[in-house]
Amino acid sequence: MLFNSSIGIDINDHQVSIVYLKGSFKGMHLAAETDFHPARGMSQPDTSKKDIQKETIDFINNFVKTEKIAAADMFMGISGDQVMLREIEFPLAVRENLRTTLSYEIEKYFPLPADDVYFDFHIISDDKETEKLRLLLAAVKKDVFAPYLEIAEQIENGISGISIMPAALVNYFLNGWPKLEKPVLLFYWTGSRCEIAVVKNKALIYGKSMSVADIPVAPGEWTKQQALSLQEIFCADETAGIAVYGLPASERPVEALLPELEMMSPDPATLQNDQFIPAYGLALNGIGDVPVEINLLPPVLRKKPDKTGFYTMMGLMVLVVLVCGIWAGSHIVRQRQALALLDADLARLRSSASEIQQIQTETLEMQKNLDYIRSLRPGNAFAVELLNEVSSILPLDAWLTDFKLSGNKISIYGVAASATELIALLEASPYLARAEFISTIRKDRDGREVFRIGCVVQNGGHKK
Repeated sequence: MLFNSSIGIDINDHQVSIVYLKGSFKGMHLAAETDFHPARGMSQPDTSKKDIQKETIDFINNFVKTEKIAAADMFMGISGDQVMLREIEFPLAVRENLRTTLSYEIEKYFPLPADDVYFDFHIISDDKETEKLRLLLAAVKKDVFAPYLEIAEQIENGISGISIMPAALVNYFLNGWPKLEKPVLLFYWTGSRCEIAVVKNKALIYGKSMSVADIPVAPGEWTKQQALSLQEIFCADETAGIAVYGLPASERPVEALLPELEMMSPDPATLQNDQFIPAYGLALNGIGDVPVEINLLPPVLRKKPDKTGFYTMMGLMVLVVLVCGIWAGSHIVRQRQALALLDADLARLRSSASEIQQIQTETLEMQKNLDYIRSLRPGNAFAVELLNEVSSILPLDAWLTDFKLSGNKISIYGVAASATELIALLEASPYLARAEFISTIRKDRDGREVFRIGCVVQNGGHKK
């Protein structure tokens, strides 16, 4: 899981191996690995188990301090020879209360009182058609488990679980082959033992541990014998794979001896050597879901799950949501501001367009009036040209109140400061001739002269 960190601790007869895994945005990676050989550091040859246990605890705690590990799940492992395994079958209906059912019936499967063992189980399959549930039951005697509990109690950061060697091997292997469908036989050799696990449908269906002292033949030959036997028992109708760890090349003629099996030796972790494989498989329990999850540590003694990674991820998700919200909000605000500016510009344009439309309307109306005036043309003279001519002749202190065109004669009416001056001005026009008053000049209330003048249009109404 993202940002989770986990430590796997493999304790066997000769050494303690530790693997530290960390999760990140780029995925899981190997952060550290180390080992400790208690017997090599003893000052006295008869060092007691208590002294070895204390050195083991100090080694684990010092590793955590050296690597500056603030919060990480820790999983210890015990060898397969200390664990009793049994495949059993139940009705599918008991799945919801499986642990309770096992606590009542465990004495049926192991010749020990229920109060003398710790147990856990791994579901192999559940068949809804037959309504059967198959599981692998793992149990350990409390007196055998006691030294591990003593170590767990003195680990400063606490222990999240104690699993078994076969489960660790399967989890390590399937981490490198997540899409594998065929059954696989796993062999892991240590200095004193050989651990065996059979994987089928990504489930642990069998586990076995043998002391090297009890093996009468060479490791390679014994591996061949065991592999052929296990293949016949568990996967006679299938092509199985085989993976062998912990044997030097000179002692591993399995590839040549077993053409029936496909050799598979993934190395996804780039470990220093095979001795760290169980610790790596144990550490995977704290990174995410694993195919085989067996935890013999009683629930009351387990360290509470570390939520640092979860809270970190949730915090980052909240931060991303906030940033996205702020960005979206600012984007919306900018859009609204832009829309407001566009609305203001649009209002101004509408106002301008209205004014232009009014001007166009007035222009059309004036054009109609001009067209009408032009239609009054006598002969080839335009009335509008005559009106323009008269308007341009009159001084600024005179203006027309009426204009009439009849044939080639025009009559103009208006007021001026001095009407007598208008005759000479009209006579001077190339359009007009014979300008004369057609009524007596009179005064209005403001003392201006009211006039009526008649003229004759000459030259066709055009300048020469």
